Amino acid sequence: MFARPNTATLPPRGTSAGGGYSTVEDLLRFSNALLGRKLLNAEYTELVTTGKVATGSGNGKYAYGFGDNAQNGVRWFGHGGGAPGMNGDLKIYPGSGYVIAAISNLDPPAAGRSSNYIAERLPI
Repeated sequence: MFARPNTATLPPRGTSAGGGYSTVEDLLRFSNALLGRKLLNAEYTELVTTGKVATGSGNGKYAYGFGDNAQNGVRWFGHGGGAPGMNGDLKIYPGSGYVIAAISNLDPPAAGRSSNYIAERLPI
C-alpha cells in the first residue's frame, strides 16, 4: 500500500462540516480556555457542552457541537471526525481537567482509537 495525496478532497477553507486546520496545541489551548471560562461564562459553558439529543449509540447525547458522554461513570465531552488521510478526536474531562487531543494523518478512526486507548488508562 502506498500513500496518496488527499489535497483534491480538501475544501479551500474550513466550513461547519469540517476542513479546519489545527494542532494538538491549538486543541489544548481551546480546551483550557473553555474549562477556564475564558471563552464563555460557567452558565453558557454548561449549556453548550451538556447533551440535548440522544446520539443513538450508547448513553451519549449531542450538545451544541460537542458529544456529551460518560465512561466508567466519568463525564467527558468532545468532538471527533475525519476524512481519508486526516482524523482528529478531542475529549475534555471537566471534573478532572484532563484533555485528550489526538490528530492523525491516517484514515478514521485512527485518532479516535488513540484517544480511547489513553482514556481507558486515565487515573480517574
